[in-house]
Amino acid sequence: MRRRILWAGLAALVGAAVVVRLLYQPPEDAHERTHAEEAQAQAAIESLAQLPLQQQLRELERYLDLQSPIAVRTAAVEAIARIDAPKARALLREALRDFASPVRTRVAEMATRQPREDALELLIDCLADHDTEARQTAINALQQIRDRRAVGALIALLRDDPNEQTQQMAMGALRAITGQPFYARYTDPPDKRRQARQAWLRWWATAQGQFVALQPKPIHPAHTQDAPDLTLRTLEGEPIALRRPPKPLLLNFWGTWCGGCQQELPHLIALHQRYGDRVQVVGVAFDEPDGEQGLRKFCAEKGIRYPQAMGDERLRNAFDLHGVPQTVLIDAQGRIRFWWVGARDLGTLERALKLLQE
Repeated sequence: MRRRILWAGLAALVGAAVVVRLLYQPPEDAHERTHAEEAQAQAAIESLAQLPLQQQLRELERYLDLQSPIAVRTAAVEAIARIDAPKARALLREALRDFASPVRTRVAEMATRQPREDALELLIDCLADHDTEARQTAINALQQIRDRRAVGALIALLRDDPNEQTQQMAMGALRAITGQPFYARYTDPPDKRRQARQAWLRWWATAQGQFVALQPKPIHPAHTQDAPDLTLRTLEGEPIALRRPPKPLLLNFWGTWCGGCQQELPHLIALHQRYGDRVQVVGVAFDEPDGEQGLRKFCAEKGIRYPQAMGDERLRNAFDLHGVPQTVLIDAQGRIRFWWVGARDLGTLERALKLLQE
């Protein structure tokens, strides 16, 4: 009898557990939902290849809309670049107006899928992008296609772009295209690299008449999106309304534990020192192992003087952040004008700020 009672009690407990499990709905994870939506959209983009060409292009243009996540817009660029049609090339140029760096960089990465003449023109235009990553991606592609009409634009970049890696890559592309011997390794002393750069500029002064030079026609980000309607609070208690900033606002999403974040810190510090009267730089730190006190200590040790805030799920979800560093430049009207994924240099940030003020 006692055994029957025990078994009956156990059955009742199991039954109750099953009912609770069926009725309980765990809270929805916003990141999982976003990832699922992105994966679904990317799968849909891949399936478009089965449709008639014009229908493909109409659907892909829809995926380029700013309401689509950045990853989806980037996937749309890949699909568009595989289509040889005037409409596809027009969409690629339109994608260069996207405020998100991965979208524009993917245009440069995929440009060589287009006919040679169109690819060349598109890549030379990408050399004038404000973003160093887009410029360097275009240099790599131009080195592959080796067209002499790119030499003038590469020389101009070598002359005018202060980024040493960009200069080094431009010299490599010039050497591959022209066969000239001027070169220095990136690991060589600065003087040797400067000598190689000057040798290219001297050569061009006498050789440029032998080349038909295509000039970049810059295509700058023009599409904007309202910033999330949120208010940040810095460690010092200052509220910052993202849609009503007192001046342009540069949000750097980062972490003291992140190698790429530390790589770009000197550039952010320099931007704050030079342009602090024109743009408010704010660091938003995520997943800090030692919390607010650890963040304060790190900033003091590294000489970071611009304001800091602690990141939270509200911000992570509002900006759909899947990693750091990422940086967003919001204008004084509360619109997102630039969004960079990955570390950026001072030149990129300066050029963006100049475009913002034009």
